[in-house]
Amino acid sequence: MNLRTQMLRTIGISLLAFVVIMLIVLFPRKLDFAMDGNMVVVSYEASMEGLIANIKQFFVDLFQNQSLGYSRFSGETAGEAVMRAMGRSLSVIGAALCIGFVFGILKGIVDYKLSKTRFNIFGHWTTWIFQSLPDFFVIIAIQWFIIDHFPFIRFFATDGWQSFVLSSILVSLYPIVYIASLTSASLASQEGKLYLLFAKAKGLNNRMILFKHMLSNSMSTLLIQLPILLVYILSNLLIVEIYRNYPGAAWRLYTAMDYNTYQGTGGDFEAGIVIGIVFCFMLLILLVQWISHTAKKYFDPI
Repeated sequence: MNLRTQMLRTIGISLLAFVVIMLIVLFPRKLDFAMDGNMVVVSYEASMEGLIANIKQFFVDLFQNQSLGYSRFSGETAGEAVMRAMGRSLSVIGAALCIGFVFGILKGIVDYKLSKTRFNIFGHWTTWIFQSLPDFFVIIAIQWFIIDHFPFIRFFATDGWQSFVLSSILVSLYPIVYIASLTSASLASQEGKLYLLFAKAKGLNNRMILFKHMLSNSMSTLLIQLPILLVYILSNLLIVEIYRNYPGAAWRLYTAMDYNTYQGTGGDFEAGIVIGIVFCFMLLILLVQWISHTAKKYFDPI
């Protein structure tokens, strides 16, 4: 499949997924409350007419009023809320993507090197143990440890370098171990190949062979994992932003849903903000997929 076809395919899949999500978000959610003696009776009736009315109202707000609709906070429009939240999270997502990829490769090289020594427990074993634990548990445990043992760190800061750096590191932990395991496996699979034997015969040292040949040949395998890294980051972003009360896109998406255990979606459900943030996430995933396909084509043109 050529690069153009891959890009068009990702656009089609992304648009289809976005349309499905938009229909789910705009589905009627109004509950009817009535008293039956001393009991509160809640009824709900779904209708296609209600869905069509919500879709029409959304596009009227979008194109005629140039608005995404309702925002629960006074003094800001829904569009401003989406842009402000995405702006806070994009820096965290971009930094976490770079940290996860670069440090994941470095950890994978260390794992590969230590696998041939008695110190393998500090290599593959640490990666395996970290991957075997649920990501939400590890991230919450690390956040609690920082709060309890490092009081000088402004853990709940929403501005400054600490808010940015801490969030980036926390959401990049699982991408690091994921890329590390793939890097180590890719390097190990190349052992004994003829081009490595030829490189050794030419007098190249092991470090040069590792970085110039083995790691270069692994890049096409690793680059196609960038979209998966982004999914890891986005899934962990919610845990970090909710726990730290960081007003980023994941936190704003969660509050816009206005979920409660008694009636599900509450009265402050902000459909426009949910759709706006999901659309931004879709564009981000699409961009990373294009970068991944293009880079893979460069490193593996066959």
